[in-house]
Amino acid sequence: MPHSPVLVLTRAPVGIASSFTRGRLWKRWGYGERYAQVAVTAHSARWRNEFEPLLPLDDPEEPIALGRLIAVNALLLARTLDERGRTIVSYEQHVKDPVGTLARIADLLDVDLPAKVQPRLTSPDAAEPTEATFATNGHKNELVAELDHRTAELVREHANATLLRAAQTLDPQVTATAAGWLAGDDLYELCEPVARPRPATRPTAIVQKVPLPAYCPMTPVSWRNTLITNGEMADLLTMLHSAGMPNTQSGTNLLLCPMPHERGGRLHFDPKQRRWLVSSGYEAHPAYWVTWVGAAAMAAWSGARLPTRAEALDASVGAPPAHNCDYAMGDTSSVIEPGRGVGQIHHLVGNLQIWCSDGPAQNAEQPEQRFLFGAAWNTPGTGEAIEAVRSRYLLGSTRGVGVRLVRDPYTTQATGLGAWELANRINGWIDDLGDPACSLGELDRRLVTALTGAAASS
Repeated sequence: MPHSPVLVLTRAPVGIASSFTRGRLWKRWGYGERYAQVAVTAHSARWRNEFEPLLPLDDPEEPIALGRLIAVNALLLARTLDERGRTIVSYEQHVKDPVGTLARIADLLDVDLPAKVQPRLTSPDAAEPTEATFATNGHKNELVAELDHRTAELVREHANATLLRAAQTLDPQVTATAAGWLAGDDLYELCEPVARPRPATRPTAIVQKVPLPAYCPMTPVSWRNTLITNGEMADLLTMLHSAGMPNTQSGTNLLLCPMPHERGGRLHFDPKQRRWLVSSGYEAHPAYWVTWVGAAAMAAWSGARLPTRAEALDASVGAPPAHNCDYAMGDTSSVIEPGRGVGQIHHLVGNLQIWCSDGPAQNAEQPEQRFLFGAAWNTPGTGEAIEAVRSRYLLGSTRGVGVRLVRDPYTTQATGLGAWELANRINGWIDDLGDPACSLGELDRRLVTALTGAAASS
């Protein structure tokens, strides 16, 4: 959408670092891996001329790495976004003038601001939310960073140093823009971090027995009766790990994004057991945060394939209304749809959208994309929403997209690839990444071929 207006939300580095400290986000969300991922990318042939000096491969302590990542994030956005139609709103500005800030956003979107807009102030007697990291039920009216002076200084120092180094390799306007977005450290008052108890337990889902997978004839292909479950995805991830193909490669998650439980992550790798585990009670829930690569690997392992968008559209004609959509349940439900039996297809639409095997036409040099189809717990379930054309890149993932398999007459469990063969194919593609002559599009097409045995068809 090259002509769409852009709203850039900014925050000063010490403010960001305060949120990381309060929520213990660096460890909980695996930002050490994220730093390694971005640093390795910065040293690759495509990016080293501009970004190699900004991210040394030196395993820095958390405040230093965070300061660098904050600066690089701003630089990447400033380098990419056109100045036209761009509105900047800083966190600090919103705290000081929430009504004025909302008015600017309304003006950008060309909508009328309600006559009475009052910030919701947190009552002094209000109870502390159970999960403070995601609390959004109050309005902050002062800028306080819960950081000790050393941490604040390290974050500030290394964010600024990264911006200074960037001035040697990037357009001066880009570095000036990024520096402007990251201004405001001086507006914060520092205070010692406040210890917050972590919840003693996490809620669990009700365990349900899942019927054995079966394929129901429908249209020219047969559709699996249920979405792929967390339990099945954990088995595949564990077997691939044992075969020498870990999910995470140089900080990049290839098959699944292992989010924390409180962000919807239900699959977690246990390094001591060397296996993937499922959050208690969610074994029968459909797997999400799965990339297209993970979905295609599951299909190849199962002796099946992902449906095309046309097949999914055809199958949805006359389907029952989506059982779980539009935030009705606040998350996925079991793959078993109430009122449906083994010989029927559960959640043909609803619960999760699904990855398709095909995608929109792309320029040969550009990365491949694949279609998504259907309705999910966090999307509308109308016919218009179900049929809407949408797509993501091969390594994209969300809480609203999972895996549904189909089989042709000539595909059975016997045609599935073993974990060792799958690992060998994906590792071969990983070796190809070192070829600077290959475009992103060519690399994606090689991966599609490795997983499906056929040339990519956008």
